[in-house]
Amino acid sequence: MYKKFTDEQLVELLKSGKDKAFDELYFRYRDLLVRFVYLRMKSIAISEEIVQEVFTSIWERRKTIVIQKSFAAYIYTSVRYMTLDYIKSHEVTDQYIQEVLEKNTVSQTSYNAIEDSIYYDELQKAVDEAASLLPKKSKEVFILSRIKHYTNKEIAEELNVSIETVKYHITYALKFMRTYLGEFN
Repeated sequence: MYKKFTDEQLVELLKSGKDKAFDELYFRYRDLLVRFVYLRMKSIAISEEIVQEVFTSIWERRKTIVIQKSFAAYIYTSVRYMTLDYIKSHEVTDQYIQEVLEKNTVSQTSYNAIEDSIYYDELQKAVDEAASLLPKKSKEVFILSRIKHYTNKEIAEELNVSIETVKYHITYALKFMRTYLGEFN
């Protein structure tokens, strides 16, 4: 029914409470946006999550949303900024996780070194605890990838699964770790 409408007409219908107009915008742009984000993130799961967050935001603000140019420009800009925010918010945690996995000791002599040492010890314990809570296959993939530094192909061969399955488990494990280690952000 709404396929013949322009984006701008759909936005106006959305503002007046027509949820089917939202559905049409969603299905019109979702796959394009996921591919757009995937070019940057290299993870389908994360790409889908970011796109979903943008559409959720549009839905929540549907009655007051103001689009100055085209809907396409608006949605792509929103997704771009959400992607950058995602990268910034997860960069610090990923960096700490990687440092803990690569370093066993901190060798500095200042007072900050003691704080850092305590922090890294706590983080190491939290990483170990989080890893122990992962499902068996995700834990195996995580250990092979992040601790033993296997490539995705090597992991796939070792565990006799597809590379896509390996990518899924890595994405799942990292997302779980980020959530579990949220207090370290």
